[in-house]
Amino acid sequence: MPMTGNVSILTEDQSLIKEIEDIMGSGAVEVFSRPEDIREADVVLLDADTSGIQNLNKLRDKNFVIVITAEKGTRYLIESMTFGAFDCVFRPLKKSALAESLKKALGIRSEINGHLVEFHGDTRGTSVTCAIVGDSPMLQEVCKLIGQVGRVDVPVLITGESGTGKELVAESVWKVSTRWEKPFVVLNCAAIPENLLEAELFGYEKGAFTGASASRTGKFEEADGGIIFFDEIGDMPYSLQAKVLRVLQSGTFHRLGSSREISVDVRIITATNKDLEKMVREGKFREDLYFRINVVRIHLPALKERKEDIPLLCECFTRRHGTQTGKEIKGATSRFQKALMEYDWPGNIRELENVIRKAIAFTKTPYLTSYDLDLKGTQPSVKPVHDISFKDALRSSVKNLLGSGREENIYDTVLKEAEMILLQEALDASGWNRSKAARTLGINRLTLRRKMEEYGIENKMHIAEAD
Repeated sequence: MPMTGNVSILTEDQSLIKEIEDIMGSGAVEVFSRPEDIREADVVLLDADTSGIQNLNKLRDKNFVIVITAEKGTRYLIESMTFGAFDCVFRPLKKSALAESLKKALGIRSEINGHLVEFHGDTRGTSVTCAIVGDSPMLQEVCKLIGQVGRVDVPVLITGESGTGKELVAESVWKVSTRWEKPFVVLNCAAIPENLLEAELFGYEKGAFTGASASRTGKFEEADGGIIFFDEIGDMPYSLQAKVLRVLQSGTFHRLGSSREISVDVRIITATNKDLEKMVREGKFREDLYFRINVVRIHLPALKERKEDIPLLCECFTRRHGTQTGKEIKGATSRFQKALMEYDWPGNIRELENVIRKAIAFTKTPYLTSYDLDLKGTQPSVKPVHDISFKDALRSSVKNLLGSGREENIYDTVLKEAEMILLQEALDASGWNRSKAARTLGINRLTLRRKMEEYGIENKMHIAEAD
């Protein structure tokens, strides 16, 4: 099981040493009986049965520690992971389990030793609330609109896909408005059952319906003087839309079970991920209510349309949730950020935030790595195991070549073979489109053509066209 990295084992059990050597090969690990003797190790295999789980505290800050035990059950699984172990495996050792754990640990170590993106703790936001972060032209236009309409008492309709941050925009409008000292009341029309939505909105008197044991104020009353935000207004029942329209027109309503008229002064902000114009044409949304709420529209782009904002959003979420979890996250690897940029984010900013939170929870280092990512439908770049395998394979090939007894031109041989393979793979990946392959390789098209002629690489597309 060839791997790149320093692996040590802390144990007094000779049978365990033999088990590990049978899997990894003789001399693949350094053996120690005292934790203070371990100076340089990427991974330490800690024998909890003979060396004690307490040594985890002495090793975890400088090394990835994989706890090994023959004691079945949940004790060491929970205890070791709680106190900072990288992994916990049981004896008798299974080659696949140990290999997978070591491969991941060494892969993370290799990635951390590569290019890092430092978080400086001063995320540049374009929103007064620092909730809307980014420098993309699309987001700048959104922020301009927030600033322009914030202090003008007009209804605002916010559109965009689910998870794009519509509630954050509504809150931003409230915070720059003249009503910022008054309530900001949120009602999610999609989250409340239809039979309860009217009572939630207008309130009710005691005995108005079965279960109404006491009077209750509704959302409109709570928002008096401030702003009421209808999230997902496209899901509001058609029968209720007329009653909401009346409040917006007259500023008055009645609680359920009461004839007393209540007056309120509210500004309305609405949001939806649906096509309200289409719903109006289909008779599913009242046209008069649509015109009442659609005075100023703010459209939020999907995250895949403003990917240049992802690094700043990543830093913002990392700082926020890292602090909450008590972890000091200094930055991320370039591979981590590359994976974020290549993903399409169907769940938009909400999905990005959840991915970052999960990465923070599972990271073993002060830097987020691609191994901490859990993305749906991720590209191969998220799984850097392939890079490690390439290095191992190349190292093995070079060792074989050096051991073959050949003493001349080894340097040229290795470089030419590697270059030829690189050219062939780039051409295959591009469908033998030489312009695309050249861009991928970072060379010009004439250089690629000269190299193809030099190595006798046939143009497969030309052959296919001839056929």
